[in-house]
Parts: sequence; structure tokens; C-alpha cells
Amino acid sequence: MSCLTRQLQKQLVRYVQRNAKIDAPCDPAIVRSDLISRGLCPSTVTEGQMRQILEVAGLI
Repeated sequence: MSCLTRQLQKQLVRYVQRNAKIDAPCDPAIVRSDLISRGLCPSTVTEGQMRQILEVAGLI
């Protein structure tokens, strides 16, 4: 993850795990835009990086 530090990646995984209210598999683009709009994630995070975060969180 080029623009994410390991610490930020871990924090995003924990946030998504705790705050996700998802019934179906997540769309990384939607989750990414939501986190960016909340100011929790830098806009330089790619969809691929967000997909990896969701996979680690167990949501994909």
C-alpha cells in the first residue's frame, strides 16, 4: 500500500469492521468515497487498496 502506512491500514480495517452495516459484499468504490467524505481516509487511496482493506476486514 503505497500511500497508506501500516498503522493507518490497521485503523481503517478496525473502523470498517466495527462500523460496517453491510448485508451483501461491499463495493470498494462506495466504501472508499464514504470514508473520504468523512475525512477518515486520504483521497489518494485507490480502489485496489480499499479492496485489500475490506478483504482483511472479512467483508469481501
